[in-house]
Amino acid sequence: MATDFHLIWKDQCEAARGIREQYGVEQALGYLVGEKLVDFVRAAATRPEFAAELPRFVAEIRDIFEPYELLVYLDSVRRIGALGHTCSDEGFKVLREHGAIMESPVQGAEDILIVDQIREMLTSQQR
Repeated sequence: MATDFHLIWKDQCEAARGIREQYGVEQALGYLVGEKLVDFVRAAATRPEFAAELPRFVAEIRDIFEPYELLVYLDSVRRIGALGHTCSDEGFKVLREHGAIMESPVQGAEDILIVDQIREMLTSQQR
């Protein structure tokens, strides 16, 4: 039986609900939007099965979070990916200074474009 990786968003949304209950909205948004949705959007750019599921994933995120919660998160996001919500600013700085995190201007620009794309998807009036 093949794994339907393009359907993983369903489990990730359920996990985000638990994170929200246990750790709060900011951590849940960092996990679901700043990490999992980012990865999904990247996959959707080259994989049609992910692209086909993207609207359903976005709709579920919009059901989990209030519009103002999404806006506050998107207006304040500093980093995306796993370290975006699991690492403090100070911890991230230390990791970067010690060479544990490799950054590039190209990756930074790609991250900005993805966050802008996600902002459009999550805050458009297509409810």
